[in-house]
Amino acid sequence: MRSILALMASVYVIISTAAAQAPSGAAAKSELLSMDQQIKIGQLITKRTPPLTSAAFLIAIDRIVPAEIQLQPLPAEAERLAPQLHGFGYVVVEEQIALVDQRTRKVALVFPRWAE
Repeated sequence: MRSILALMASVYVIISTAAAQAPSGAAAKSELLSMDQQIKIGQLITKRTPPLTSAAFLIAIDRIVPAEIQLQPLPAEAERLAPQLHGFGYVVVEEQIALVDQRTRKVALVFPRWAE
C-alpha cells in the first residue's frame, strides 16, 4: 500500500512540475490544495464514495461536468481542512477525484484517490 502511495506521490510531483510551467491560470488552480490536503481529503472521499466506473465525460480542469452526473457534497471535515473549498462538490471517476465548483459545474482540480 505504501508503494502505491509513493508511486502516486511521484506522479503528482511530475504533474505539479508540468502545471507550474503552464499558464498562470492553470498554476493557480493546481495550488488550490497542498499535497497533504489532497491526501487527507482524498482519503475521506475514498472511504465515503465508490467511484463511477464508466463516465460519459472526460475529467479535466475547466471542463464542465454534465448535468446528469450527480455532484457529491464535500464532507464537513474536508471543508475544515481546506476552507477555500466552500461551494465545491466532487465526483469520483475510476481512480480520480475531481473537485467541482457547484455553481458552474466546472472542474477546478483533479487528483488521485488515496488509499489508507
